[in-house]
Amino acid sequence: MSLTAFLHSRHGRGFSCRAEIEAHHAAAFHRFRARVMPRSPFYRGMADLPLKALPRMDKARLMANFSAINTCGIDHDAAMQVAIRAEASRDFRPLIGKVSVGLSTGTSGQRGLFLATPRERRLWAAIMLGRYWPELWRRQRVAFFMRADNALYRSLSNPLVRFAFFDLLSPFEDHLARLADLDPSVLIAPARILAMLAERQAAGGLALSPRRVISVAETLSPEDAALIERAFGTRVHQVYQATEGVLAMTCRLGHLHLNERWLRIDRDVIDAASGAFCPVIHDFTRESLPILNYRLDDVLIPDPDPCPCGCASQRIARIEGREDDVLWWPSATGPRMVASEAIRTAIACLPQPLRDYRVVQQGRMLHLWLDAAAPGAEPALRTSLAGLARRLGAELPALVFHRGLPPETDAKRRRIRVLPEARAGV
Repeated sequence: MSLTAFLHSRHGRGFSCRAEIEAHHAAAFHRFRARVMPRSPFYRGMADLPLKALPRMDKARLMANFSAINTCGIDHDAAMQVAIRAEASRDFRPLIGKVSVGLSTGTSGQRGLFLATPRERRLWAAIMLGRYWPELWRRQRVAFFMRADNALYRSLSNPLVRFAFFDLLSPFEDHLARLADLDPSVLIAPARILAMLAERQAAGGLALSPRRVISVAETLSPEDAALIERAFGTRVHQVYQATEGVLAMTCRLGHLHLNERWLRIDRDVIDAASGAFCPVIHDFTRESLPILNYRLDDVLIPDPDPCPCGCASQRIARIEGREDDVLWWPSATGPRMVASEAIRTAIACLPQPLRDYRVVQQGRMLHLWLDAAAPGAEPALRTSLAGLARRLGAELPALVFHRGLPPETDAKRRRIRVLPEARAGV
């Protein structure tokens, strides 16, 4: 584990101003272009270019050039075979040399490979443990719920940390006895799993007492956060991590900040009114598979207020979701972005209770699934959404109500999403 990274993550004061962040990024890129880019066949001839002159990357282009971009001499097809075998066998121990290979879920339309060298695994573990290890003097038990294990995640293990992987592809009920035996001091899982565990805890089926609860892999909604915090009696922290790296983490006060000590994250603004942007990533710590000028299709909403923790790294009010899941309603002046938070608030403020919901926009129709909703919920929500449209100066789509929840095949839960008009089955 990197002691320097651990101490920075745990005790570092953070950046005091934007100028300090910019100077840090400039120095990091100077080192990266000298030490790492020449080892990548793809970037070797670009090491003297300005950062913004580098080719714009996305997942498709990164995967198409994977063999030439990575600095480990690893062939794309060979890495894919290792990753697929691990997925099929659920044995995630095999490496290529000393490099671990992982595979993303593919919810953005294409599955992506990622690599992690021993140094990168140690760095990741140091950052995570430094930020979220509850008490340094006490042995910790970490329960980690994810779709796939990886040597990257197992790097959390050390003589003071017992790491236990819980496979999301196994039945939920099969995990409960083992989880109870572990009695984790740190509980890490996607938001929907944390919510399910919280419901079980509230009903008396579990008696866990974690010192840290960390939401990963999915957008954490306010209603899920409140449920989880009530059940476990502790704040829910967030780690916003994609295949492309750890983009944001909560500070000691629970506010989400971009991870600007380890990444430079530029903004491709898609809505000037809210400042909503898609992040463009430059990772100066990722040597195995350089991530430079890489645009994610996630949408982040910045928080303009400084954080009381004192760190100047950009605060994030919320992770809106994927770009193609942002709702846009027509208006006299053009499409108007409708924040998912506004939809969630309209549902949360209903006087009638309901168990769960899904909102799916398809063209000019908005399908709303209300699960176990009390009588009167549909007209109340119709009135609330009409008021939202008036406030935005937008035209309300045609509303179609359904009972229960729709069939879902995505690995990640998405309560609010958009489907292309051509897709049927809604």
